[in-house]
Amino acid sequence: MIICKILEEEGIVIIEPSGLIKRSDLEALTREVDNHVGKKGMIRGMIIHTRSFPEWHDLSAFFKDMKFVFAHQRKIQRVASVTDSKLLMIVHSIAHHVLFPEIRHFSYGDIGASITWIRDSADKNVR
Repeated sequence: MIICKILEEEGIVIIEPSGLIKRSDLEALTREVDNHVGKKGMIRGMIIHTRSFPEWHDLSAFFKDMKFVFAHQRKIQRVASVTDSKLLMIVHSIAHHVLFPEIRHFSYGDIGASITWIRDSADKNVR
């Protein structure tokens, strides 16, 4: 399951994956994000807020997730990984070197700090 909240005025997408992620969850997320990008042209920041490393229901869901990442990476300025999951921290530290958005880690309880970091990007030239 993926809960998606979009702070329209600020251009921030908050996703909260939990349990098994299904292909249909990712299709719904893609529709919401594409709708926002269609209106605004860009996502200022995406926050991935989760306690544990997400699990995919099946291989189809995993591939849909990877497709989402690669299709949207150039439309997102910053990604905040807000988690205490060691595995997710490692994945995001590797992704930082191969994906377009600036990626930064925050502890699970620091979602407010992650929002502030994304807001600060408005006045800065991000990669």
